[in-house]
Amino acid sequence: MSTGTMRAAVLTRAGGPDVLTLDRVLTPIPAAGEVLVRVCAFGLNNAEVLQRRGAMPPPDSGIPGLECSGVVAATGPGVTGWKPGDRVAALARCGTYAEYVAVPGGACMRVPDGLDLAVAAAAPEAAATAWWNLVCRGRIRAGERVLIHGAAGGVGSLAVQLARRLGAYVVGTARGDQKTALCAGLGCHEVIDYGSVDVFDTVSENFDVILDNQGGPAIAANVSVLAPFGRLIIVGVQAGGPGRLDAAVLMARAAEVSSSSLGRLDDVVREQICREVEQQVLPRLADGAIRVVVDRRFAFEDIVGAHERFSAPDRVGKVLVTVTDDI
Repeated sequence: MSTGTMRAAVLTRAGGPDVLTLDRVLTPIPAAGEVLVRVCAFGLNNAEVLQRRGAMPPPDSGIPGLECSGVVAATGPGVTGWKPGDRVAALARCGTYAEYVAVPGGACMRVPDGLDLAVAAAAPEAAATAWWNLVCRGRIRAGERVLIHGAAGGVGSLAVQLARRLGAYVVGTARGDQKTALCAGLGCHEVIDYGSVDVFDTVSENFDVILDNQGGPAIAANVSVLAPFGRLIIVGVQAGGPGRLDAAVLMARAAEVSSSSLGRLDDVVREQICREVEQQVLPRLADGAIRVVVDRRFAFEDIVGAHERFSAPDRVGKVLVTVTDDI
């Protein structure tokens, strides 16, 4: 069976943004349990930049992409609950830099009518990361103090809003006036500009939950400001992976350090996260209670420009790429 060809942004080698080229490739055929999504738009993520640079292995197909929005084009054998034409956002393992992508049916989330389909493309990875790590791993509770590093980024900006809705006292970190103002507008009770002060010298009280995107080098400093029974959750290694942790300090606080990568979770766990995001987050995006911060939108033909913008120091929130305007 053949479904023809489609446009896709393909990695041909490691390098700068210009190694991404638009090619025609075979359109995927949904296997058992899979849904074929006609892509409206997709968001960019740090993992895709690392793949492009050669710091992470590229997908076997050569087509990056961890999230998208669109409509169901076809379903594979055994799929129930989805039909052609359904509006969906999808949390993929790869392949969303294309006109079509095949993903497990459980990785699709129904997009409410009130939510712009293109904007929904920016939600899956960030919302799943924020929800899984704040609610499931961090066990955040009303009244707790929460520190969110990189609060102006794609994950951080959603995490700030979710933490506020869950009743936490939220402190965010960001760099520069524009980003700190954004964080305040999103609901941070306090914002620390790490470009002008040392975050850990500035905080006056310890935190019950810390969401960290920096990784190893910041572990010891983060643990030093954990409250008794506090939880440090590592969601990124932008500053590098290796770090030192004094187990005695951790034990003295009866504290926890956890980490996770959505890409390394099995399909069953990812499906459960998608169901919770579908029920708890997407409706709030649709009714305006929370919002996805979109830095800029690019046409598919300017995928190189989108990658350049993603790495710009003044970028906030998500960078979106629109594949088609006729859905």
